[in-house]
Amino acid sequence: MGIYRRVIETGSFTAVANETGLTQPTISKHIAALESHYGIKLINRSTRQLHPTDIGMEFYERCCQILDEMDDMDSQLLEQQSLPTGKLRVNAPVTFSRLAILPILWPFLKQYPELKFDMFMDDNYVDLVKEGIDVAIRIGPLTDSTLIAKKIGTMKRYTVASPEYIARHGAPGTIRDLLDHNCLIYNLLTTRNEWFFYGDKGIETIVVNGNFSTNNPDAIRGALLAGLGIAASPDWLVEKDIEQGRLIELLPDSKPTSLDINAIYPQRRFLPAKVRLFINYLQSEFNTRCA
Repeated sequence: MGIYRRVIETGSFTAVANETGLTQPTISKHIAALESHYGIKLINRSTRQLHPTDIGMEFYERCCQILDEMDDMDSQLLEQQSLPTGKLRVNAPVTFSRLAILPILWPFLKQYPELKFDMFMDDNYVDLVKEGIDVAIRIGPLTDSTLIAKKIGTMKRYTVASPEYIARHGAPGTIRDLLDHNCLIYNLLTTRNEWFFYGDKGIETIVVNGNFSTNNPDAIRGALLAGLGIAASPDWLVEKDIEQGRLIELLPDSKPTSLDINAIYPQRRFLPAKVRLFINYLQSEFNTRCA
């Protein structure tokens, strides 16, 4: 049933074979055995794709219910022993993982050595169901309403530039002065070059421009340190640079708006204890660091 569920979710025998460590013919035999046992056709196959039949889709939904209930039973029994086990597959942005998650992850893994942690780092959108992700960490506004989200922290941001850039171009005195500066754009945020600030009149918005945009925060930091421009960057990326004088905070009276850090996971009747435990752990750690 578990193999059948993943075949439907991934749309590929090969993907499930790679995921489980079995061969593609073995996966095919499992599906054929199910069809033979029930005397029904569950999947329509072609050379390029597969689709569940109508009754195959009904069977998939029942499989999900049964497997989720089994997972919940396992989780409750293991939770009583305080020993979560099994695989926990987590997706998070690359640089945020490196600087904010991994440093606090090691104590968690030492505390629960029976848990097999699979960290899938990617800055782009990932289909949690198709990739078999238990929980993902997302920063900023969420767009997928089919997922469950829990806020686990808040990310402060700073407007910063290097001393070299300021020496050559001067420092902006107001938010509107940013229009005369080269601004570095992190293009994975839904707002892109539309920057929001807490000002005297509430939240103020300005559309900035510049000659460099990227989907990687490390690249933004590199451009900042090279004296290329100004950026509105997260605390975990630039705080040490500010403390050590490599970057200078600008517009201290008009802070960029903070962004929510959310843990998201697919809708399901039961949330496995290992997922709940990890989410609560991150929330506790993030709140402690922001206190």
